[in-house]
Amino acid sequence: MSGLSISLLDGLKITKDGDEILDSINHTRKTKLLISYLLINKNRAVPHGELFELLWSGEDYSNPGTALRTLLYRYRSLVDSVGVKELSDSIISKRGTYQWNQKLDVDIDIYDFEDCANLGINSMAETDVKLRYLKKAIDIYRGNLLPDSSREHWVVPKSVYYRDMYVRTVLAYTEILKGRNDYEEIERVCKRAIEITGDTIVLKNELKQAELRETADPDFRQEYEVIASSCKDMEKKIDFLQNDMEKGTMESTAFICDFEMLKEVYRLQRRLLLRTGETMFLSMVTLKPLSVVKDPLKDERAMQALQDCLSHELRLGDSICRYTEDQFLIIYPVDAFEDARKVMERVKKRFFDDSGLEDYIMVYKIRPLNNSRD
Repeated sequence: MSGLSISLLDGLKITKDGDEILDSINHTRKTKLLISYLLINKNRAVPHGELFELLWSGEDYSNPGTALRTLLYRYRSLVDSVGVKELSDSIISKRGTYQWNQKLDVDIDIYDFEDCANLGINSMAETDVKLRYLKKAIDIYRGNLLPDSSREHWVVPKSVYYRDMYVRTVLAYTEILKGRNDYEEIERVCKRAIEITGDTIVLKNELKQAELRETADPDFRQEYEVIASSCKDMEKKIDFLQNDMEKGTMESTAFICDFEMLKEVYRLQRRLLLRTGETMFLSMVTLKPLSVVKDPLKDERAMQALQDCLSHELRLGDSICRYTEDQFLIIYPVDAFEDARKVMERVKKRFFDDSGLEDYIMVYKIRPLNNSRD
């Protein structure tokens, strides 16, 4: 064993033989996000474009590949500076992707936690064996996933996933302990879980029952059963509804919709701007042939080429609609008007470079979304 361990629960921490190393990673935001993202997605190769969207969303770079290579170089320089040879090949680069090296001999807490929790909750093992796995999972979960990055859009669903699994693990553990009348351990585990996860009603419910033990009156027992039953029912329903809503979603390119849907997106974004104070822009793009001789079929092929270009050059949070036979509307977030203009210039250059349609002209107009209450 290499003695290497990586923690993501309660913050990114890399240790060797119990001693923390590479703590300076936490002082460089983009490096920390890159490593954390690759660790959380270690079972797949992550495309450069996805990483660029993650690390530089809202920024405009003419050469994102260079920016990523520079970031990777900085990480490898940090590794070399502390002499941890085991991490020198921790990130593999292949065919436009980066991936955490799965052959690396290292313990990663989120995966150890998940394995133990699943074995304790779902396995057909004997009760004592399940209890050991549940306790180990509970001990591993020292805090929520990457709390100092909790506002990152990709951290939120993963954090909720592990948090919910932790709560289920605690509930499965307490269920076994109740059969053994070990209420002191139930109190200890529930109090710790509430400290970590916050004021969770189902955990408060278990703690109150443990504290009252057999002295609980019938009204409380009825309340306890209603809460426990409702929580289990809601968990099943919300999982089903979320899976149903996500069927057929396309999340690799910008969102393409009709004008009625774009109006709803516009109104929703205005509401968000009132709360966040961020900036978003509306652009209109027009594509016109230089020839006076009409060729509707060629014009339509040109518009389809422009749509393909827009959907791939713009980012996942951007929205596109075909407004007229020769116009598109786009809603996209950037920090300033100049950044919005750079986005449109990049689209324009890529369109003509890829399509070769030199007998067309593309023009655009840009307007910021109004974030006032007027």
